[in-house]
Amino acid sequence: MRLLVELNGERRWCIGGTAEAFRQLVQAAEGKSSVRLLTVFYDSTKEKRRFKRELREAGGNLLQAAQNYLRWWDEIQERRTKRLQKRQGKG
Repeated sequence: MRLLVELNGERRWCIGGTAEAFRQLVQAAEGKSSVRLLTVFYDSTKEKRRFKRELREAGGNLLQAAQNYLRWWDEIQERRTKRLQKRQGKG
């Protein structure tokens, strides 16, 4: 995913997987009063759907959508780690 955002008038690219791009956005937006989405390029249809869903649920607030996505992503990764540890313990 590639996001072009404007933070207090300064343009910035956030590039990488969805989680990585959103982490860059959240870190860059820290302390900024204005966050605006200029352009977004998706790598997959699933990524596009997830992004649009999060943006809708956040009422169009890009920063809130990014934080919600990251919360969801971290939870999924935690579950994956626990599942793998459980499997390795049985083997």
